Amino acid sequence: MKKFSWLSYWSLIFSVLPIPFFFAMLYELIRINGYFGFSLIALSIILSLVFGIMAFIKSTEKNILAGVAIYIALFSAGVVVIILLLGQMGNQPNA
Repeated sequence: MKKFSWLSYWSLIFSVLPIPFFFAMLYELIRINGYFGFSLIALSIILSLVFGIMAFIKSTEKNILAGVAIYIALFSAGVVVIILLLGQMGNQPNA
């Protein structure tokens, strides 16, 4: 019988964390070094993808939660990258 395991749940948790953490860093609610914060965000997204793929491949695991977690992780990565790229649009290049 297929059921959800810790892989699916941790994948979902790690996929949801980056966006609120990113906005908390952006508005300085969390005061940590930017490089360290972005490293934590990237680590969370990578762990979510790894756990989601492991849960997706596992034969005794239901796939729906792992698929949703993978989708949310990719969406989170896209949002973080787009906001970081848009944040650099106003800076003039060094001449």
